[in-house]
Amino acid sequence: MRFFVACISMAVSGAGVCCAQETAPAHHTVQLSKVILNPQIAKENQHVKVGTICLLAGSPLDFGSTERTASYERFERLFAEVMKAKGFSVQEKSANLFEENSSGESADFLMGATFQPASVTMCDSVNGQKGAISISVEWQIYDRTQKKVVEIIKSAGKGERAKFDQDGLNGMINDAFKDSLNAMVDQGKVQKYLGAPTPH
Repeated sequence: MRFFVACISMAVSGAGVCCAQETAPAHHTVQLSKVILNPQIAKENQHVKVGTICLLAGSPLDFGSTERTASYERFERLFAEVMKAKGFSVQEKSANLFEENSSGESADFLMGATFQPASVTMCDSVNGQKGAISISVEWQIYDRTQKKVVEIIKSAGKGERAKFDQDGLNGMINDAFKDSLNAMVDQGKVQKYLGAPTPH
């Protein structure tokens, strides 16, 4: 319940007046429901080199041609890691390995994300990848009680690898996703639905 009614007496008129006042919401649970990749990125925003000394020009990364659903388990783990660290209560679908109905229907709010690569500066070699990837993300918050999207929040994130890493590309994307999630929470909009985070 997000509102309560407080009755106050008006000293001048002597009449009782009731007014609605907004209060902080109770703590609610949240679950990541879906992550969509929008692969569209301008070629001029991709700067890819190859080789161990990063001198040769490489081909732009191929993120695909159409929007598609990203790996749920991968991004759910990242989502849960960040949101729990922030002090929110998270329902984890992929953690329920033995439950037939693990659709997250018990979560008060569902969150979905559509992320799009914004820029890539990377070097690819036999030793892996290093560099940086920036993404933009549109987050949607769905209220299961109202059965509708109640908030759309946009944020950006960046992931970096200073040294070659055999899984550097995925690592950069993972860090960019977490960075964008942190940036979204720091805007302060999600708290009016999930309640104030619980300090650890």
